[in-house]
Amino acid sequence: MYGMLKGKTAIVTGAAQGIGKAIAARFLEEGANVVLCDIDEQKVREAAAGLDPSGARAVGLKADVTRQADAQAVVDATAAKFGAVDILVNNAGILKHALLVDMSEKDWDTLFAVNVKGSFLFAQAAAKVMIRQKAGKIINMSSCSGKKPTLEEGAYCSTKSAILSLNRVLALELGPYGINVNAICPGATDTEMVRSTFLTSPEIEQEWIDKTALKRLGKPEDQAKVALFLASDLSDHITGEALVVSAGEMMSQ
Repeated sequence: MYGMLKGKTAIVTGAAQGIGKAIAARFLEEGANVVLCDIDEQKVREAAAGLDPSGARAVGLKADVTRQADAQAVVDATAAKFGAVDILVNNAGILKHALLVDMSEKDWDTLFAVNVKGSFLFAQAAAKVMIRQKAGKIINMSSCSGKKPTLEEGAYCSTKSAILSLNRVLALELGPYGINVNAICPGATDTEMVRSTFLTSPEIEQEWIDKTALKRLGKPEDQAKVALFLASDLSDHITGEALVVSAGEMMSQ
């Protein structure tokens, strides 16, 4: 254990699998207490138990990020158990592929509810605790798709662009209280969501690999390392920024 987050307490949304679970695991390894939350209660509890069977430092909670009551309940439970909320990672997100002319209103609304409203609600609830503490780190998961257009991802791109704007405004509002707010923009990362939506064949996977300078897909652990940096005191003089973590994918488009 390196201990970069020793004594800190973090909330990670969408933590039952993929990037969220990898971030929770890395934070735990670095000494943090971690509350994993996800809409899939069984899966998130299993994820937390797998990281910390004792339940002393990792807890899995069910949460629908689109519900203000759920966001508040997670923040309240975290503060009650661990005494603070030092770090929030707004990782929960969904992706639906469709051309904008074919996108249903329901799918559009669902993407904005989960990806944008969820980030807002959890940031709002956590920020109230962090303001009292005069310290905190909020990390918002955007995407390379928030910085560039991607065919059949119009709604997703729009949500991830919105997160970048939310990120900057939160940084301005919360900076006077000693709270840092930054975003991560992953490129194609080998997760369950990505495998089920667009990396659906070896040929498509190779196309994405060929777009990168480093000639490989991202791993959840790659994003977790950057989240660790943004959650630690190494990033104390950085706020309102968005770090692209894409193996150089953005340079090729």
